[in-house]
Amino acid sequence: MLSKMGIRNFKLKYLVLFVFLLNTFSWYSFSSLIMNKITGTLIEGSLESLSLQLTYPISIIVSAVLASFSLTYIHKKRFLLLWILAGVVSSSASALLMSASFGVKLLVAAFMGSSLGVGMPTLLTYFTEITPAENRGKIGGATFFATAMSAIFFIMVSQSLDLTVNAAALTVWRGWSLALLYLIPEQLKTSEDLSKNKKMYTGFLNRTYLLYFATWLMFTLVSGFGANIVTFYGGDYRNRFKLIEPAVAAFSGLISGIFCDWIGRKRVITFGFVSLGLAYAILGLAPEVWFSWLFFYVIDGVALGILWVAFVVVLWGEISYYNISKSYAVGEAPYFLTGIVSSILAPFTVLIPRASAFSLAALFLFVAVIPLMYVPETLPEKKIRERELKIYIDKAKKVKEKYA
Repeated sequence: MLSKMGIRNFKLKYLVLFVFLLNTFSWYSFSSLIMNKITGTLIEGSLESLSLQLTYPISIIVSAVLASFSLTYIHKKRFLLLWILAGVVSSSASALLMSASFGVKLLVAAFMGSSLGVGMPTLLTYFTEITPAENRGKIGGATFFATAMSAIFFIMVSQSLDLTVNAAALTVWRGWSLALLYLIPEQLKTSEDLSKNKKMYTGFLNRTYLLYFATWLMFTLVSGFGANIVTFYGGDYRNRFKLIEPAVAAFSGLISGIFCDWIGRKRVITFGFVSLGLAYAILGLAPEVWFSWLFFYVIDGVALGILWVAFVVVLWGEISYYNISKSYAVGEAPYFLTGIVSSILAPFTVLIPRASAFSLAALFLFVAVIPLMYVPETLPEKKIRERELKIYIDKAKKVKEKYA
């Protein structure tokens, strides 16, 4: 049995981790909104606009991959301190984006992206190392819920503020997480289940990793392409239902995180792909019906919450034990590729008929489910059986009390 002090330390550890993840992912959401605001001031479709749109996500991907392969032996706590300080400086520099020259805007965008990407693999490695498998989905889901809700609030507030105030708010938001570092121990204790499953997967880029990665990459490509066709053909429906999708995604992430820890990651991911493919198919069959668009935005929010929790936070650290930071750096690259794909394919959206565009998106999503047929469940079978046994015992107790 845990002592009261042990329980208090146990809760504090997960609270610190949750707040750290929330601060980081919400900081990324806020900075993305600022980048989109700056890009909107440029001529749509111009080389300058496209370059600025691509610089931010590309710098995140490149810095994350380079850091994961070069910073193998680092003092995690000291590195996290430097990483947050870099985020504070880059947030302050975002105030230059409106009035500076185009070259300076590119440098600031690259700096902001790099200040996020370089530390993400380390933070998520820390998350995997200290969190038992049966709690990762719940913490990831709670993080996404809080991030999505805070992003909705930031969108509503920031629209009436100028860039300088937004930059100041972004700086303060990133900076207060420095206080959390004092609550992180110098030596991290690896979770028990991670220590026991060292040989579950061998090496980096193993077969399981590649199959999950192919599925995730397919989703991000379809998501980038789908964002364009939905924006182009959605018209008034997008403005009418624009807040439904993030709100549904927030609750979906929270609920799907619980189910990821109950029934496993694979089943939840499969449900997300199939449901989104069905939504695109219905949209292709009845694009003139308002209910088709409402159904699409609801299901798109459900799928976004599911796949974000599974692929961004939980999955990669469970597949490549010996290379967790590399696993996260490469595995999360498709998430940031969505914006790149959307920007590159935007000029070609008008060339694809509406019905064909939605049908293609649905087809590719259903094809993406095929690799999931050949991947194992990453949640240990023992955890699933223990939870099923607990549910069975609870039901048996209720039946006994009823007839006692």
